[in-house]
Amino acid sequence: MAGSKETSDETEADRSDEAWIRTANSDQAIRVRSLSMMLDKGTTLIDARLLEQEDGLWVIFFRLSDRPGEYRLNMAKFDQPKTYKDVALAIASIREDLHYVGPITCVTDRHGDLEPQKAV
Repeated sequence: MAGSKETSDETEADRSDEAWIRTANSDQAIRVRSLSMMLDKGTTLIDARLLEQEDGLWVIFFRLSDRPGEYRLNMAKFDQPKTYKDVALAIASIREDLHYVGPITCVTDRHGDLEPQKAV
């Protein structure tokens, strides 16, 4: 609704008990350019998550202060995820480009590289 904005009195301690839930509509995404405009208008990131895909590329997911749910960061001109080969570059982008200084959760979908440890 236009003009209505929910205010929250949550503290960091209240949010520390929240869990990331991957929903069926996990393809909700916002392009980099749109997110930058939202951040300039006062929206803030409240959580960030990095997901390592099966191919080894990292994708950024985030939650916003004024919208429910989780969003994937897409490229500026395409409806494809913005990916990073290096987790350090992804973290730097979250910190420097998106001005987020809270916790960043890292998770992986990779399973093929893992070999069981053999007893000696």
